[in-house]
Amino acid sequence: MKKLALVITLLVTLGVSAQERKEKRKNITPEERVEKRTERITEKLGLDETQKKKVKEIFEAQQKENMATKEALKAEREKARAEMKEKMTKQHEELKAKLKTVLTDEQFKKWEAMQNENIEKVKEKRKEKRE
Repeated sequence: MKKLALVITLLVTLGVSAQERKEKRKNITPEERVEKRTERITEKLGLDETQKKKVKEIFEAQQKENMATKEALKAEREKARAEMKEKMTKQHEELKAKLKTVLTDEQFKKWEAMQNENIEKVKEKRKEKRE
C-alpha cells in the first residue's frame, strides 16, 4: 500500500513538474530561445566569440524560417477550414431544400428546431472543452 502511495505521489509530482516546464517554455520569446540555444552550444562546445556570433546568426535565421513556416501552415489551415465550412453550409442548404419538399410545414419547423438544438449542444461541448 505504501509503495502504491509512493508511486502515485511520484507520478503526480512528475506530471506537475512537466506541466510547469511546458508553461515556462511557452512564455519564452523567440529571441530568448535563440539566446538560450546559443549559450548552451557555446558552453558545451567551447565556442569563441566569432563562432558564437555566427552560430547565433544561424539560429536567428532558422527561427525566422520556422516562424514563416508556422504562419504559412496556419493560413493554409484557416483557408481549408473556411472552404470546408462553406461546402458544408451549401450541403446543409441542399438538404433543407430536399426535406422541405417531403415534410409538411409543421414537420419542417420541428426539424429545424431539432437542428438548432443540436447546434447549441455542439457549441456547449466546445465551450466546455476550452475551459
